[in-house]
Amino acid sequence: MKDLFLVKPNEKYQKSFENYALAYRKINDEHYFNKYIKALENFQDYLNGLHNYSKGKDLDKGEIATSTFWLINKKEVVGVVRIRHQEVECVGHIGYDISPDCRNRGYGLQILKLALEKAKEIGLEEVILTCNVDNTASKKIIEKNNGKLLGTIFDEEENEYLYKFSITLTTN
Repeated sequence: MKDLFLVKPNEKYQKSFENYALAYRKINDEHYFNKYIKALENFQDYLNGLHNYSKGKDLDKGEIATSTFWLINKKEVVGVVRIRHQEVECVGHIGYDISPDCRNRGYGLQILKLALEKAKEIGLEEVILTCNVDNTASKKIIEKNNGKLLGTIFDEEENEYLYKFSITLTTN
């Protein structure tokens, strides 16, 4: 776990990221596979889109600037984290996912820990995170990263209840 780090998406990890995307197709997870399918169709366009989103350029209506990072372990992409530069209702500031091939190995805890450092660099002082009330693994990850439960909210779009957490980012 000590060799884990976050990188901005780049060509060096193209093959690994393509395998990452395909891992979602393998388990029929359409939500995440559709999020990454553009990388399989045109990798450079995908990277350009992520770069523009991080700068707040070419955003769709209602979208906000979002920085994406890949969690790397031994030259392989094992996770993706998105840090929104402003809070978005029902999804908060930070969203992350771990490859289906790499789950239950502690990567979730580490990706959030590293993402909180990046959020500080972006200039955030407090981040809001949410997770489905049935997602006990995510709840534990947030709590282990000093998440304070604010309460439960209902996401009408997804038709589900979510826990809403706050993490204060301390400056060292």
